[in-house]
Amino acid sequence: MFRRAIVASALVLAVSLSACGGGGHATPVPVAQPASGQPAAVASNAALAFGASLLKGATAQKPAQLPTVHFQALVRMQNAAGLESYARSVSDPHSGLYRQFLAASDIGARYGATAADYQAAAAYFRSYNLSVGGWPQRLALSVSGKQADVERAFGTSFGVYSTAKGSVIGPLSTPHLPATVPVVAVSLVQPLGANAKYRAMVPIPASQGQGNNFTGGYTPQQIAAAFDYTGAYAAGFTGAGIKLGIIGTGPVDPADLALYKQIFSWTGSGQFVQVPVTSSAAALAQPIGAGSPTSTIPPVTGPCNGTLPTCNPEDGEAQIDTEQALLAKDANTYFYLAYVPDECGSPTVSTCAPDPTTGYGYAYLGITETDDEVEQAIADNTGSNNGPDILSLSYGQAEQSATGYFEDGNGQYSTQSFGVSEYAALAAEGVAVFVSSGDAGAQGCARPLVPNEANDQCVSWPASSPDVVSVGGVTTPLDNAGRFLGPLTGWGEQTGKGAGGSGGGVSAYVPAPSWQTGSGILGTMRNQPDASLEADDWTGVATIANANFGYALSGAWGGTSVAAPEMAAMWALVLQACKQTTSCHGPNGTYRLGNPAPLFYGIYNNTAAYGTTFYDVTFGNNGVVPCLTNPSQVGACPSPVPSPDPGFNAGKGYDQVTGIGVPFARHLIKQVVGV
Repeated sequence: MFRRAIVASALVLAVSLSACGGGGHATPVPVAQPASGQPAAVASNAALAFGASLLKGATAQKPAQLPTVHFQALVRMQNAAGLESYARSVSDPHSGLYRQFLAASDIGARYGATAADYQAAAAYFRSYNLSVGGWPQRLALSVSGKQADVERAFGTSFGVYSTAKGSVIGPLSTPHLPATVPVVAVSLVQPLGANAKYRAMVPIPASQGQGNNFTGGYTPQQIAAAFDYTGAYAAGFTGAGIKLGIIGTGPVDPADLALYKQIFSWTGSGQFVQVPVTSSAAALAQPIGAGSPTSTIPPVTGPCNGTLPTCNPEDGEAQIDTEQALLAKDANTYFYLAYVPDECGSPTVSTCAPDPTTGYGYAYLGITETDDEVEQAIADNTGSNNGPDILSLSYGQAEQSATGYFEDGNGQYSTQSFGVSEYAALAAEGVAVFVSSGDAGAQGCARPLVPNEANDQCVSWPASSPDVVSVGGVTTPLDNAGRFLGPLTGWGEQTGKGAGGSGGGVSAYVPAPSWQTGSGILGTMRNQPDASLEADDWTGVATIANANFGYALSGAWGGTSVAAPEMAAMWALVLQACKQTTSCHGPNGTYRLGNPAPLFYGIYNNTAAYGTTFYDVTFGNNGVVPCLTNPSQVGACPSPVPSPDPGFNAGKGYDQVTGIGVPFARHLIKQVVGV
């Protein structure tokens, strides 16, 4: 999820996650027959999860014309429930398994698909001339190829559907696989325009907010002072030796970071490393063919289907993430970016004419490839802690539109699903994952693809995963020295100056994890968020983009996309302190602490520790006006603009606006590490 101080309706729709599938209710288009020598798909008796929710109420308009179809296939795991149980145990300070983290290959051997099943699934897709890649944890396969070949493999055809909130591409009949193919879930639906190669950006006007006059947003010095990063720096904790990973939504140019540091005289030895996502050939003992994730990523200088800087491959979200990560001054930042070229064009510019009504026909990049990026981050942890210690994710969508991530073929929450297995694997490796809770307040369905849910109270996935920290947002009034001009309040339309609010509420699908306890927790399902940092664009942060194109976009940018990397950077300081403190080390000398959420709630339920570590936000509401928060999908607001829908109120202790509150870096280190 992201929000910023510009109108960016094209980007809002592109936020939908790539693994959301869909199923049709319309009359199917006839399925093409297999080419000579290719096997025909045989209907399986087992239910295949493909996220039918995206096509509820949708109407098939016409057959789709897609040069390339790229999807992930989750192979049947040996022990999916066991992986989730292990992930919880290694992050639980009261468990005998606490901090006994695994490598990616351990996950594959114990919990992922068997080697035989993984190979069998790959062989099936290859028999249809599809390119296949995999990873050592043996959870999902990355598959791509020509539309006709994918259709034959699944015994269906793809069509363009219209919904009340936009268009999607999806199967026109229920996809099937032979009963002998051990695949339990696939991602086969893409939102309209989500895979556009380049996204246009417009100059960001200077904010009218309370930030720095040069940029209209808070400087890193102001944020560091406000949340006591400066106290941690003074104690020698700057993130040195820690790897902070970011799951990329689009291209980023290191020139932006260099200009950001120059403008604000921001020091630090941390290096920026772009990680080209490539499925592991070793996992399948066969080279990966063209059309699967490749290390050949188009340079951010273009070319584009237009003129610079309007046709600019930078998406802004990447700049928010990487620049706020600089609060961990000496940590190295690893930016994961997947790119899948189309079948009939060059790696940078398609020679195929896109479908004129859908815009499809370009390569897959960034936001549509987050599964591949997360899988790569899992794979990079080989047992020597040489992968990312921390991940920051600034994207999501309403749970009701993301059920393909966490449900089985019968629509029930399942550990044998894309999202649950991915985040459980990261937790099992000890990776701390911070996810933005969303920018539509309590009305997460204000950004739906599912019709008729715009006014429903919804929370966002993957922030509702039990293996991540859900990061909400606050309004932060500061003076030029970073001192508070007033109380912190929950970010929302009733307390802020703009549209949007801190994502929060109660999950409709995910049970509450055992560590989420204490006053203010509602019911027995997962509550969001867990904690919060700066998010309101009225008190937003300075952001630099397009440095290489002769000008820099700047402004007060906000959203929980700001808060998530800020929290990740703060945790990097905690991990450095642990790394340098022998008494903090776990089994085999690990300095990782797993999912931070159990530690956060342990502090919350200790009155003395809580009072000195977190700011308890007691004022604010996260109800929003859906048509104001996301007019591109909900529709233009009437005049006069209606009042916000009911949200949750911030209050003493835990609340569904700001979680347990706002942490201060130096005090958090003291409570967690003891130094």
